[in-house]
Amino acid sequence: MSQPAERRESFRMPFATEVICYVDELDKQYKGTLRDLSITSLFMEADDSPEVGSICRIEIVLEGKHSQLEIKNISGKIVRNDGDGVAVCFDERLEWFALVPLYFQKLR
Repeated sequence: MSQPAERRESFRMPFATEVICYVDELDKQYKGTLRDLSITSLFMEADDSPEVGSICRIEIVLEGKHSQLEIKNISGKIVRNDGDGVAVCFDERLEWFALVPLYFQKLR
């Protein structure tokens, strides 16, 4: 069986850190684990997740040994829900994406 064509345009990095998805319209927040992150989108693994089409704000928490870095107020839209979690497409490119390789280097 052939693999579906890759449609993503941005390089993405595998991840395992906390992410919080706020859906203001429902006055609800969803917590999960960030699986993939790119400059234009992310995939969050979660047991409970918002519906496709939901407008949301994302907060990513990068944990260090003695501190944490929070990237807040990333606006976006839920574009996929596959049972394992949700994909969020950002409204604007993630300007803090350049910090991600530094975070991976710190973990080594």
